Amino acid sequence: MSKLYKSIPYVAVALAVYAFYAFAYGATLQYGEQYQLFQSTTGYFLGLLARPGGLAMYVGRFLTQFFIIPLVGAIFISMLSTGIFACVLRLSKSSKYGCQMAVLVALLSACILLDRQTLLNGLVCISIGCFILLLINSIKNDRLVAALLPIIVFATYWIADGIPAAIVAGYVLCNYFVAQKDKSLLVSALISLLIVVASPFMARQLFGVQLNATRAFLGADYSRYVIFLPTLPIVIGCLLAFLPIIDKLLNSNFLQKFDKPSRHFSISSVTVWILAFSVVSAVFASNVDFNTNRKCAIEYNVRTQNWKKAVEIADNEQEIDALTMSYINLALAKTNRLGEKMFAYKQIGSLGLIPDFETDSDVSMALSEIYYHLGFINFAERFAFEAAKASPDYQESVRAVKRLAETNIIKKNYPLARKYLAMLENTTFYAKWAQKCRRAIDSNRTDENAEWAQLRSFRNASDYYYTEREKDAMLFDKFSMNQNNRLAYEYLMTFYLLNKDIEHFMQYAEYGGRFYGIAFPRAFREAAIFHLRMTNPEAVKDFGTADRLMLDKFYEFGKIYNANHHDSRLAARFGDTYWFYLFNE
Repeated sequence: MSKLYKSIPYVAVALAVYAFYAFAYGATLQYGEQYQLFQSTTGYFLGLLARPGGLAMYVGRFLTQFFIIPLVGAIFISMLSTGIFACVLRLSKSSKYGCQMAVLVALLSACILLDRQTLLNGLVCISIGCFILLLINSIKNDRLVAALLPIIVFATYWIADGIPAAIVAGYVLCNYFVAQKDKSLLVSALISLLIVVASPFMARQLFGVQLNATRAFLGADYSRYVIFLPTLPIVIGCLLAFLPIIDKLLNSNFLQKFDKPSRHFSISSVTVWILAFSVVSAVFASNVDFNTNRKCAIEYNVRTQNWKKAVEIADNEQEIDALTMSYINLALAKTNRLGEKMFAYKQIGSLGLIPDFETDSDVSMALSEIYYHLGFINFAERFAFEAAKASPDYQESVRAVKRLAETNIIKKNYPLARKYLAMLENTTFYAKWAQKCRRAIDSNRTDENAEWAQLRSFRNASDYYYTEREKDAMLFDKFSMNQNNRLAYEYLMTFYLLNKDIEHFMQYAEYGGRFYGIAFPRAFREAAIFHLRMTNPEAVKDFGTADRLMLDKFYEFGKIYNANHHDSRLAARFGDTYWFYLFNE
């Protein structure tokens, strides 16, 4: 029974971390997975091992590839957090408040990944630092620890980075002052701290590490933005380094004064629990972003062509930016609901249909996705290449490399396609897909893939220059080249609607008959009714029953709008109409 009771905190930490990342925050993990290309090759391993923090980075990237399946990826986050909990608990076993400190450090470590731009490397580095502390703590001979400490600190710096190395040196220094151990520990700890400070410069001079001082100190990248100095890992590092002093303060007579004799609990223990959970709650609340997690979920489902699921998630999304809106509109178009349902969402102009290019991996990847499905294969390839090279942490993107392979297969540029497929064949989750593509190329059966065959038929017959300022011209040219390209036509018409360009919309409306017959999408009919009512009121007499009902609704909208532009009934009754967008955006 005693062993079962002692295991409860371990199980609680493990399950709490796992449940959160597996079921509540999994899309953020999937977002991070796409922006690396972990390869199981010797060259990839040695390339990382040759720089400070390389081993931790290799482990972090290896585990990150499993984030594509949150139920699996969350296991590793849970294991690392629980391992940190176990180490801190063991280090504080003589402390009355060791469990509280262990829970605090473990849950703060799990919070590192709340930001979608944060890498798993930070959690791996903290775990390595805790393990090294446990290893040092197990050596009972102070002089042996003093002799080994500088070597251990530099080794820790090289396999993890400067933060774990500083944790180890700082912990030993604090432990010396608290426990009054052999003075050789003081000298060794001070030398070790000096090594931590000097390590980036030593790495540059001795091993030719081509990194600036900050990156050379951190070694392993904590954030996708490599120049970003991580706050939370530094705070956790300070907690671990000062753990002996914190334990002494918590176990001092000050807290004991508030205790009252009780068989069940002590006031001081409850106070420390409340303090620990308050700190974790404050950090969690300031870093968690469920809205961004939902945006990541929409992006992932578009990426995997699970269009209906993307639309379902979007239905519950309140704050939508231009990038996410472009994914939602693509999902609506691929499910033939763009013209019916687009104004049920808060449209933000044509940038929510096709964003303008920015030197940003997220924007580039979204543009590659949109242009790929529209049939602009060269554009899709260009922006996939931009996404691969615009990554702020200089990693290749597995999603971008996969797209580069697809576009070159469609273009029948098979030598280049094989180059990208060879990279994917060294991955865990994309190897089978790459091998299948290679077999299709080798057997000249790529046309059997329906998507590739269709997009190949949509390709331009000749080269000509496009600019982003003429997106409508691009879309019209794409449609005119192949008038079976329904997506290009819908994007053209939607582009005019979002820009409130009714004249050009009406100019090309007749082409829609080949796709819709007489049952044009709702938004298209609403725009047409508005135009006809404004330009040729007599034409509305020939409307059928369905259009007469829509016309009556338009009259009702106009009556309320003319009386009061800000009447709350407009949004409540007409918020999903084109008229509301036209007059209120």
